[in-house]
Formats: sequence, C-alpha cells, structure tokens
Amino acid sequence: MIDVAYPYFDTNLSWLSNNYRLLLEANDETVPVRERLRFLGIYAYQTKEFYRVRIPNLLAMGEVSEDIRSKLNIFPESLLEHVYETVENQLREFNDILISGILPALLEQGVHLYYREAFVSEHAAFVRRFFLDRLFRYLQPVFLDSRRTLKTPAFESKQLYLIVRMQHRQDAEEDWYASVNVPSEHYGRFLELPEWEGKRHVAFLEDIIRENLPVLFPGYNILESYALRVERETELSIEDEYPMQVAQRILKQLEKRNFVQPSQYFYESGMPLYVREYLVGKVSIPMNDFHERGDYLFMQDLAKFPVVSRRLDYPYQRPVQNPEFEETKSIFEAIQQADQMLHLPYQSYEPIVRFFNEAAVDPYVREIHVSLYKISPNSFILNSLISASKNGKRVTTYVELNTKLDIQENLQWSKKMRDAGVKILLSVPGLKVHAKMALVKRKVQKGWERYAFLGTGGFYRLTSREIVDHALLTSHRELTNELELLFGYLSTQDEPKKYTYLPFNSLYVTQFNLQKRLLDLMDREIANCNAGLKSFITIKINQLQDRILIDKLYQAGKAGVPVHVIISESCGLISGLPSISDNIVVSRHVDRYIENTRIFHFGNRGNDEIYLTSCDWTHRNLHRRIDICFPVLDETLKNQMRIVLRNYVNDNQKSVRLDLYQNNLRIADDARGKVRAQEANYRMVEKIERNGLARRPEI
Repeated sequence: MIDVAYPYFDTNLSWLSNNYRLLLEANDETVPVRERLRFLGIYAYQTKEFYRVRIPNLLAMGEVSEDIRSKLNIFPESLLEHVYETVENQLREFNDILISGILPALLEQGVHLYYREAFVSEHAAFVRRFFLDRLFRYLQPVFLDSRRTLKTPAFESKQLYLIVRMQHRQDAEEDWYASVNVPSEHYGRFLELPEWEGKRHVAFLEDIIRENLPVLFPGYNILESYALRVERETELSIEDEYPMQVAQRILKQLEKRNFVQPSQYFYESGMPLYVREYLVGKVSIPMNDFHERGDYLFMQDLAKFPVVSRRLDYPYQRPVQNPEFEETKSIFEAIQQADQMLHLPYQSYEPIVRFFNEAAVDPYVREIHVSLYKISPNSFILNSLISASKNGKRVTTYVELNTKLDIQENLQWSKKMRDAGVKILLSVPGLKVHAKMALVKRKVQKGWERYAFLGTGGFYRLTSREIVDHALLTSHRELTNELELLFGYLSTQDEPKKYTYLPFNSLYVTQFNLQKRLLDLMDREIANCNAGLKSFITIKINQLQDRILIDKLYQAGKAGVPVHVIISESCGLISGLPSISDNIVVSRHVDRYIENTRIFHFGNRGNDEIYLTSCDWTHRNLHRRIDICFPVLDETLKNQMRIVLRNYVNDNQKSVRLDLYQNNLRIADDARGKVRAQEANYRMVEKIERNGLARRPEI
C-alpha cells in the first residue's frame, strides 16, 4: 500500500523495476538473438551493481537509530526481504529466458552454446589441446587446507573461481578442496569451437577447465566443482544519498557500532550446503555473505558473446554525416556561422575529434579547458591535448581519477599529460566535475573568440556508437563567457558554498543555481496553466530521485499542467496517484542504444524552451557534483530537439508506462501506428543529411 503522505517510490525497488525492463527486452522475440543475450548481460551487470551500491546502504541503515530511519521513512529489514525476493524471482525469469527462449533461438540460427552439458568427443579433444597449450599457464590451483596459512585472502575480488571437491586415490576417506581461477581476462569468457554438424559451437571458459580438472589435479578423483565469485569493493554512498547533516549523523552512528561493509560471495545454483559450510569454517566466509545465482556466474559477459554471425545482431546503421561540417574547411568557421548539434550515435563522432584536433594546431588558439570525467587512457582526446600543449597552448583538464583503472594505469596517463605540460586538476571530495564541457579560446585580430562543447555525455569515442547523447558546439557569447567563468572557478578547487554568487544567467550550474532555475521554470508553467495559457513539462532523464523537484512536478500536475517524464533508470516519482499525480505520465524507454540524454522541455505560453544537461535529478548530482544545464537557442536545433522528444513521447514499441507500483506496462499500438523513437530519430538525421546546409525550421 502506498503512503500518500510520503509519495515517493523507493530507490532500491525502482532500480529493480528498471532491471526487469531489461528482462522484457531480452524476452522479446522480435529482438535479434545476440542482442537479447546483450540485454541479459546488461541485466546481470546492473544486478551486480545493485548489490555493490545499494545493498551496503540497506545493511548500514539497519544499524542506525530508529528515529533516523523513521524520519527517512526507511525500514531496512522488510525492504531487504522484499529486495531479495524480487531479485530471486527475476533471476528465475532470467534463467528461463536464457534456457527456454534464447538458447533454442540461437540453435535455430545455427549456433550452439554448451550449457551444463558434456562436450562431444570431437570438441573434447580440441578443448583438451586448448587447455594444455593456452590455458594451463594462467591457472593457479590452491588447496583450501586449514593446515596451511594463507598470507593473502583465499579469493581475490571480481575474480571467478571454481571450488573443487576431490579425493586422493590412495585415501578415499578424506575430502580435499581447492580453488582454481578462471582467467577470462586473457581469453574472454567464451571460446569458439570448431564447426560440427553444420553448426557453430561456443563454450564457457570454466566448463573447459571443469573438463580438464583431472589433468590439473593428477592423482585425485574429481567429485564436483562449483563456481564462486567475491565482490569486496562494495560502495557505501550515504553522503551521496542524504543531506549532509543527516549523512553525518548516520556515519557517526555506524562508526560507533563498528559497522564494516560486508564482502559478497556469489555462488552458482547447486552448490551444496556442506560446501558452503566448509568455506565458512576453513576460509572464514560468513554464511550471511553468500548469495545464490543461476547456473553460471558473472553473466554480464553475455554482453560480449562472440560475433559468430552478423545476422544475429541489429542491422548496421552507418553514422550519418552532419552536412554543416562537410562543406567548411574549419570547424570553428562552421560554429561561428551557427550553433551546431550532433545527435549521437546516429551522426558521426568525427566533428568532435576535429574540434580538439583543430584546437591543437590552430595558431590562433591560446587556451583549452576541458572536463574529462573518468577518461580512459586510450581516449582520442589525450593525444589532442598533448599535441596542443606541445604546440604552446595553455591546456587545463579537470579530471576524476577513473576507479575502474588500476593505480598504475592512472599514473601512466596522468604522467604522460603532465610531461607534455598539460595542467591536471583532480576532483576533490564534494567537488566532482561531472559536466561534459570544453572551452577553446582563440585570439584573433578583432579580439577573443570562444568556442564551447556542451554535451549530455562524455568524450568516449569507443562507446559513441552505443550510447544516445546530444552535443552542442557553440560560440554563443553569453554561454561561452559563463563557461569561462565556471572553468575559472573550478581552478580554485574551493567548495561552492564559499562562493555565494556567480553571475550565471544562461548557464545553470549545480550547487549554484540549477535547482532553483528548474523550480522557477516549473512555477512559470503552473502560473501559465492557471491563466489558461499553453503549458506543459516534458522531462527526459536517467534518474529522478530529488524530492524537492518531484514535489514541484506533483504541484504542476495537480494544477493541470500536462507532465510527461521519460525515464531510463530509477524514478522516485509515483504516477497515477489520485489527486496527486493522475495528470503525470511516466514512461521508461529501453532500446538498441543505451539512453543517456537529459532533456527538459517547457511550454512557456507557446514560446517553448529546451534545455540539455548531463545532470540527473538526484541528491548526488545536484548537491555533490558540478554539472551544467544549457539552453538550445538556435531555432533549427530547437526544432530537431522537439522532434526527438515527440518521438519518445509517442513511442509505443520500446517504451513502457509505469503504474503505481512501477510495473512496466506495454503500450498498445494505436491509430498513429508503430512509433519507435530511436528508429525515428535516425531517420530524422538522415533527412538532415539529405537537406544539406539548408537550416530550415521544419524537417
């Protein structure tokens, strides 16, 4: 039963609701079969992240005082029970989709994945040779014997192991246990086997090891083996989730109670209790830290299933060229003529590469400022920035160290940049720069010219064909001046609260004016609605959790403002609550490409305004990071964004409606026919390409 006095959907349950939407896509027979495997892999990854990020918080909240929990309206014991039950039900459906749906569909396409079955003799010989020639050298078999003292933990975090029970042939009275690593980092999780009986065959790497355990342990009879994986790097994100005063109270209580984030051990279905009891006794793993998974662990690797046939994937979509950049010699010339927009992944990423390459060699460029949120060491932008610095440009980067890289990798790329003269400013606690932005300053005869990159996503060329984002390239005076002001502030690395005022009027910045500006825009829509003027609010976002902004959306809906929220991840707003949100529609969109855009559209009496941002409406994004929101001012580009949003609003193929309990409800086809937003948006950019350089208000 929903408490109407506290109309917010729980973040944990909303996360799981979004996970289930991925299962729906994996179960859709109209989706190419390898893409269905990819959605299962994404589901497995998101579930793993849920246990890493959300479960530690719930366990921690179970240790704090009752008054804090009641004020936050959180009841961790019952919520944990609900969460575990939901995940268990989803995992059963996961396995059913894979075994009953996808594996037979793969077989129909001539591809066989060995799944809990013995190798045929033709493949057993190949597997044995691969094991001896290639795999053996990377294996580390370790006996889990209490008579030996392990100087390091028995199991490394994020590593997949086989737990093997065996008996020595000369002493069948005693069971021996050992662990064997599965070195997927060297050969991947899957191995393609020789064709046989007209079919392609694929095997899990751990099954190849299972097949050859007698070779690895000569003199022993192998009785059974089970997969195990440990996750130690869990994340307690209290400060990111709650206001500072509340977070400090919680953390102080946890410190007094000596709360330690537990490790999480995931084991495959079928592992007997006595094996887990052995691990509890011999390797000191608490029984409560065990979590059962399906027939195989770490199934996020399904997203990397071998490309055995292109017909198993979505048809290739070529990156469409933006005609505005094709007929000009300089990208800065094109931006000077008019604001430019890139709709990724539908359009080519090359103009962004050109933006930084030209900045590196342009003799008039004096300064480059760029925010590189969790940049990878093989990013194209590193070479451009290094070249720019060596060419005498003043280059400043604002970076958050990528925790997914090891320390050595971080040191290598940062040293390479510093050696070239690039100034690197690392994020500090409470001041993580999440904004995707860059500023290039050119000194020409008439004075300074400023060119900006403002995006909903980062500078990830390798993933630019997988993620939906929008990038604005502009020389608009007010936007670029305020962007330079923001970069100047960031160079101080001071906390925002020390700067009570910065004159941001066109650019909206978290921790300064973004939340207030959003509230003002929604208040304006409410006032317009009350006056009988045209009003609406359309929000496309990844996560919607901030309760101040949710309350304002409720207020707008109750006033009669049509509100449509398009979500791609978690949502704290409850749609369809009588007299509270019955004028609010919430839809969730999942399709071929990962949705990452954040777009805000306000009716404004018919003089509509559109904003883009990389900021979600969460406490972390609004109050713990620096992020930006920027307007789309060019009328041609505004019209493009209107079309983009309209396609999402009308989508009845890949969008679902969320009800009171965030069930993902399919949308029935109506008189409009089938509308699929990503396909429609791709057709839009194709039409832009055909229209050439004509900047028309209508497409």
